[in-house]
Order: sequence, then structure tokens, then C-alpha cells
Amino acid sequence: MSMTGAKSADEILGLEFDWLASDADGYVALFSTAGGGYAPDEFLRDTDAHDAAIDAVLASPASTVARFAPELPPGLKNTWRMVAERGLFVFDSDPHGGPYRMVAAPADPIRIVDLPRGVIDIVGRLKLRQVRFVGQPVITMELLQERG
Repeated sequence: MSMTGAKSADEILGLEFDWLASDADGYVALFSTAGGGYAPDEFLRDTDAHDAAIDAVLASPASTVARFAPELPPGLKNTWRMVAERGLFVFDSDPHGGPYRMVAAPADPIRIVDLPRGVIDIVGRLKLRQVRFVGQPVITMELLQERG
């Protein structure tokens, strides 16, 4: 009996999936797998919950400006900028499974307690106590797999 949102690492290979996590300081980030990035078991157990949590973050009002974010052509939805404007860091991997690299950051990051209530529960399942998003522009798979 599996949850509807449960997926295996093989099932998401080659597809873009986004997941949320908090760090040692309680800051929050969105991670985009880009088809090859490491996806934690906690995320794979319920990918739909992460999608819903990201939608809830995007539906909330902007709380800051993006310190940096990629520029996209007009007409394309710049999700990374929008997430950064809501206080989250954004890390992207690549189709070949390289490390996650910071691609967007908020001027004023929010902590997990500042998230919409339903989102706190989802993000709380993925605490990366060995990571600090501030000043850590590259996060390797090995670092993400450490659970100290």
C-alpha cells in the first residue's frame, strides 16, 4: 500500500522534480532535480505533498526581493525568482546528477516557522542539519545523504 505521491528514484530520472528542505539555521530552500539530481527518500515518499507545498509558497505574498535569480525571456514563469521573493533559497542540479548549485537567493531569508502552516509539516520532514544555505553555494549528494 503506497501513497499516491510515492515514487522511486528511477521513476523520476530524467524528469524535473522540486522538493523543499530546511537547513541547520532553519532557513528553507527549494531544490530542482533537473532530471538527474539526488532526491531524498523523504521527498520520494510523497512527491505530491512537495508539489502542493511549493504551490502554497507561490500563492503566498512576496516578502522580500531576490538577491539574485536567473533572467528568463518574457512570458516564461520565473518560479525560482518567485520562490526567492518569498524568502527561500533555490538550488538546481543537472541532468547528469551533479551537485546542487545555488541559482537564486532572497535578500531577506525566512525560516521554517514563517511558512504557511501546511508547508511547515512538509519542510519539517527534510531537515538538512549538516547544511547551511547561507554561504554554501554548492551542495553535494554526499552532503545531502549525511544525516547527523
